[in-house]
Amino acid sequence: MSAPLVTVVVPARNEERDIGDCLDAILAQDHPHHRLEVVVVDGASTDRTAELAEKHLAAGALARAVVVRNPQGDTPSNLNLGLAEARGEVLCRVDARSLIPSHYVRRCAEVLVQRPEVAVVGGAQVAVPRDLSPTATGIARALNNRWGMGLARYRRGASSGPADTVYLGAFRTDDLRAAGGWDERFPTNQDFELNRRMSQRGIVWFEAGMEVGYRPRESLGDLFRQYQRFGSWKVRYWRETGDRPRPRQVAILVVPMVGTAAVALSLTRPRRARRAAALTAASAALFEIAGPRGPSTSAAGHLVSLGASAAVAGGWTLGAWGELLRHGRR
Repeated sequence: MSAPLVTVVVPARNEERDIGDCLDAILAQDHPHHRLEVVVVDGASTDRTAELAEKHLAAGALARAVVVRNPQGDTPSNLNLGLAEARGEVLCRVDARSLIPSHYVRRCAEVLVQRPEVAVVGGAQVAVPRDLSPTATGIARALNNRWGMGLARYRRGASSGPADTVYLGAFRTDDLRAAGGWDERFPTNQDFELNRRMSQRGIVWFEAGMEVGYRPRESLGDLFRQYQRFGSWKVRYWRETGDRPRPRQVAILVVPMVGTAAVALSLTRPRRARRAAALTAASAALFEIAGPRGPSTSAAGHLVSLGASAAVAGGWTLGAWGELLRHGRR
């Protein structure tokens, strides 16, 4: 049986720093290249993203490689334009900051061909630092902390099994078109929304052994703003779709507030304050040492990691509660 034709869709906007490495990883796939096409959708970039993409794709002997311009520029419209261009039986989404392993496309296609009950398949997201500085390694550790990232299966690196969502995602192209593609109401969180719709057509499957590298934001401020946006759009997703938060998402909303209240209460009594400080320090050490899957870092990097975890939790919580308070009645 011949390998299916697979389309890899890469949405990108102002990603000149990462698009080359992303495409090199795609060109290193062990899926037969004559059964592989790549569609890069450039969303109104103001840098050299499209130019560099064309240069890298010219070096690959693929079934087809195109760079499409999208003046609208947001992620879901980029993805839908890529879906419209796709000729493959299977479509793999690969974001420009992602580095897929060499077996990724082949394994996604195998799961979808061999298991008709699976509607979506994806792997784990693993943050990869750009360098060995305390800031880069610390932020990567925070994003690889299974306790600090909402316990989603693709964050935990768990064994294969059903999930509510997966990172990136691969689909049968006809099924994805029948489902309507990505919902352009959601410039953020469109992947989760699509996975929930696809779960009505079959299993959303997390496949272990497909660890995808991801290059995160490079400062705590940028990380905070990113997760504040995520939190806000998660609430908008609940409001627009009528879906309800998962228990792990409720925990993210409640735990930071309960913890802050407990610390504030303990400060009213000196003895309790000392105990609370000791307990907080011990908990932070355990959280930082045992939670992440790496990378290794320096003492300064561990402090950055704790700060990055606080930026993620604080940004997401403030974004979500801000949206809830603005639209509480709805």
